Amino acid sequence: MLVILWISLLFNTLFLLAGHLLIVRKGGYKYLYRIILARGVSENNFHPYYLHKKSQFEVLPKSDSAIVFLGDSLTDEGEWGELFSNPNMKNRGISADTTDLVLNRLDVIVESQPKQIFLMIGINDLMNAGRNVEETLSEYKNILIELQQKTPKTQVFVQSILPVNNNISRYWQDNNIVMELNLKLRELAQEFSYYYIDVFPYLLDSQNQLSSDYTSDGLHLNGKGYLMWKQAIEQYNSLK
Repeated sequence: MLVILWISLLFNTLFLLAGHLLIVRKGGYKYLYRIILARGVSENNFHPYYLHKKSQFEVLPKSDSAIVFLGDSLTDEGEWGELFSNPNMKNRGISADTTDLVLNRLDVIVESQPKQIFLMIGINDLMNAGRNVEETLSEYKNILIELQQKTPKTQVFVQSILPVNNNISRYWQDNNIVMELNLKLRELAQEFSYYYIDVFPYLLDSQNQLSSDYTSDGLHLNGKGYLMWKQAIEQYNSLK
């Protein structure tokens, strides 16, 4: 009986150790936080943060002169109106969003027929949702189809996915995969006659990683990082 108990304990310990190593490989326990932040316990049970932000977007004033920044935490954390001194800029980012989560809330974005949309989404598909480049691209294409059909006069800017820094925090994502997705996004933007903005190189260091000058965790941006992002996109029409 004691032998069986020890064997059971050993297997449980090995199972927990394997789970811990998997989480570490994915980027540590921040990985679990991002998953929990994006969704509840099931596919149809969205996390309160997502629902609260989405419901806020639904009740905020709508304007056809709006310049909408749409995406995940990278967009969510940007103070766009202040960065550009433009009150028409609306932040519609939600932390931990993926392409399907953006698609789920796109109706409220297109309702106002905004002047411009700056879209950046996809890194969480690769990191958190376990999608490959083609799967991410397929869902991304559905976003562009809906934008083209429901708000045809809006200028849409497809922004590249940003680099990560795996020297600061390991296993965020392989930047070669990010570049592969960006190449496909450029082609997809051309297919829809949308603008493509390559923000990726603005934030690189000499090792082709997200520069430590622009990040503390290897994924998200600090103030200097957002200034570089601003530099990459400020040449476009309404931003002047």
